[in-house]
Order: sequence, then structure tokens, then C-alpha cells
Amino acid sequence: MNVEQRVQWFTKMMESGLENELFQASDVLTHATPDVLASHLPPELLSKVLSASLATGTMTPERVLETVTPEQLAMHLPHHILWACIAAAAARAGVTNAVVS
Repeated sequence: MNVEQRVQWFTKMMESGLENELFQASDVLTHATPDVLASHLPPELLSKVLSASLATGTMTPERVLETVTPEQLAMHLPHHILWACIAAAAARAGVTNAVVS
């Protein structure tokens, strides 16, 4: 799987998880902490997050993910961070990592 395919896969997984409520914006930001976002998002995207938050007077996980889309998360964040969010959702759903033959 090349980098572009990996970004597409993580984009779809994050979109699906949010749309199907397997995890919430707050679950994503449990893993994609402010330090992670500040270290990996481009300055212009961080500026948009701050602008959107200032315009409404609040910075919530939902507001952050309205600005930073699943595609942008997949493009900019280390994939192990996104995988941790996906794996935590799977664990909450009772999915295990047992190999079935």
C-alpha cells in the first residue's frame, strides 16, 4: 500500500467511524491531542481552527473536526495516532485482535 492509498484508507475509516458513531469527535481528540495537532497540522490549518473557535467563542472537539476533516487528519497526522482511535473504538465494540483460521 503506497502513501496515497494509506491516506485514502485512513480517510475512509475516520469518516465511517464518525458517520456511524463508532467514535465521537472527543474520542478522536483523545488521541489527536492539542500537542499532536500543533506539531503536525500546517500553520494555515491551525489558523483556521483558531479562527473558527474565536468566531463562535468556543473550541470544542466537534468544532475542531468541522475544520480539520478526516482527509486532513489522514494527510497530516501520524497514522499510528489515527489507528489508536480506530483500535479503541473496535475494543469498545468488543472486537478483538484474535486471528481466526
